[in-house]
Amino acid sequence: MGVIFRIEIDDGALESGEISPFSAELDPLRFRADDGSYFLGEPDLALLRQRGLRFKVIEKHREDELPVRIILPDAGAVNNPPPVDARLSVLAKLLAENRADGSVHVRFLGRNRSLPPDGFMLDRAGGSRRYIWQLIPAEQANSADLGDRFRALRSLFGDPRTRVALSLGSGGLKLFAHAAALRLLERIGCLDDVDEIWGSSGGAIVGLLFSHGLSPQAIEQAGYDLYSGRYSLNLFPSKLQALRRLARDTLLPTESRKNSGFIDCSEGLSSMIGRYCSSLRTRRPLYCPAFNLRESRTQVLTPEAVPAHLEELCVQTGPWDAALASAAVPLLFIPRDIRIRGEDVPFVDGSTTEDVPLWSIARKFDLDRAAGAEQRERLVILYVKLTPQVGQCRQTTGHVSKLRVIQMVASASIDTMHQRNAELLRLRSDVHLLPLEIEDLGVDFFDLDKIPSALRSAKERFPLQLAAIERVLRGE
Repeated sequence: MGVIFRIEIDDGALESGEISPFSAELDPLRFRADDGSYFLGEPDLALLRQRGLRFKVIEKHREDELPVRIILPDAGAVNNPPPVDARLSVLAKLLAENRADGSVHVRFLGRNRSLPPDGFMLDRAGGSRRYIWQLIPAEQANSADLGDRFRALRSLFGDPRTRVALSLGSGGLKLFAHAAALRLLERIGCLDDVDEIWGSSGGAIVGLLFSHGLSPQAIEQAGYDLYSGRYSLNLFPSKLQALRRLARDTLLPTESRKNSGFIDCSEGLSSMIGRYCSSLRTRRPLYCPAFNLRESRTQVLTPEAVPAHLEELCVQTGPWDAALASAAVPLLFIPRDIRIRGEDVPFVDGSTTEDVPLWSIARKFDLDRAAGAEQRERLVILYVKLTPQVGQCRQTTGHVSKLRVIQMVASASIDTMHQRNAELLRLRSDVHLLPLEIEDLGVDFFDLDKIPSALRSAKERFPLQLAAIERVLRGE
């Protein structure tokens, strides 16, 4: 626990220029009380000492002695606790405003999100982290245990008559937003009841990481690390390179340049997975739809053993090959060869036909039941969709680049197939679909700047959407 100090300084020293004033971004003297004293935390006090400013400490307040609580929404399911230096700055602000009397508490909403009513942005002096805080009345601070708040969902997932599949959709570099859904389900206590992890394209990569034991928090951090430049995936060419390669391979195809117009994404993804995973041993069943170019149909790639009744639908391969084949975006990445009955068969992106795995999950459930391998009578699919709906895949003004046209057409086609699959499955009484979706962030699949906004959207929307599902399950 940290300490907040109340100090007195010689304002004349600042005004006379004896001590140069702090810039607004680096000002530890932001929180001035009515009597002219200042409140600040230990890190800010160190800044004063570095500048040689003379001051006198007149009070000390231990963080744990103040009647103010820092509260994480949804019991910290989607946000990590704030660092101590940021917490001390918030408490110093309340002390200076004479509001640290227990009448209000502070809700920490994390980073990179919209500002709510009674919200404010604050970091330590000189900090650049966009931490969002919200003051709430003390009587609103007490909330029910998260598991109790979602008891109907927990009951559904834990029902022995139900098979539960978690389906993670495509979305390019927005894939890290899946971590918010995983964190939420983990904190509620539902993840242990998930029977199968399904992922398409970017969702297959997250499914691979998670099925190998990488925590949702670590998956989220991988997204922030990529965004901040701590590592690079080198997944895609420039737009001009992509169009040149596409034109060349279309007009001047040669066998000697097989796959020359594509990028091998395996090196970058291997680097990322090696950075965060110590092994490639699946701990949960993993299924990744991918499009078989030779037979022009979707098949499900999995490291699980494939019984005879699933051989038409599923192909057994390594988890790494399954995820990479499902993530091999057409026109950009090299198709992934999967060994089938002694031959190499090329596969590409699973979102070619299933943006979010739904139909393949239901098909496997039906085949298992018909063969007597599944006795449960109900299938629940909780799915995460990161791509825009058809109505959002349009450009209203401005110049439209060729690559953006390709992305817009692909997005509209992908969502049309998703909506068709969802509508058909909703007609079945033995299949229940539980959707989580982020807001529209555009169709630029590989824009690094979309990573924080996708995580922000997921953290804001998924808890609300899951609460709405809970109310429906309770019949409210």
